[in-house]
Amino acid sequence: MGEAKRIVDFCNGNLMTFGMEMIHELREKRPEWSVSRYGCLTNCGECAVRPFAIVDDEIVTAATPEELLTKLLAD
Repeated sequence: MGEAKRIVDFCNGNLMTFGMEMIHELREKRPEWSVSRYGCLTNCGECAVRPFAIVDDEIVTAATPEELLTKLLAD
C-alpha cells in the first residue's frame, strides 16, 4: 500500500495522552500521506481509553501507541 495517498487524522487530546511520536514517525515514513491533528474528532469514548486515528474516514484503534503505528504502517 505504501505509495497510496491516505488521510490520517489524530485527536490532539489523544496524542497528548498517548504520545506525539506517532505523528512524527508517520510523517517521516509516509510523506505522501496527509497526516493532521485536530483539537477534537468527536470520538471522546475512544480518545480517553486507547490510541486511535481516523484513516480515510475509518476509525483505527490499538492497545498501545506502538501497536497503532504498526497497524497504520501495515495498511
